[in-house]
Amino acid sequence: MNTLITYQYRDASNYKEFDTVIIRGQLSLNDIEEYLYDKEFFIPSEIGLKDLQPENLNQDDHIWHEILEICHTLDKPTMNITAEKIISNFKKSSLEEWNILKASKRLGLFI
Repeated sequence: MNTLITYQYRDASNYKEFDTVIIRGQLSLNDIEEYLYDKEFFIPSEIGLKDLQPENLNQDDHIWHEILEICHTLDKPTMNITAEKIISNFKKSSLEEWNILKASKRLGLFI
């Protein structure tokens, strides 16, 4: 059994970008919920997923993404990362307060 994760980036003007990935192993929202920033947000590049901001950033852009769906699937993984590693990355990122400054600088944003 594998896990399908759908997540989104939504800027201040409500422009949205989505991605869906399938990872090896089983993961549920309960496994990561306590590690989300404000119990809702995360930075994909900090846990092994792709950031979804547009290439040309503007004043509406930021670093945060949201999980829309997590469900189990029999489909083959689309990424070479395990559920166990994703959970570990969530824990680590949460402990490091999501490296907000580092992520903002990496994307060319300033907080």
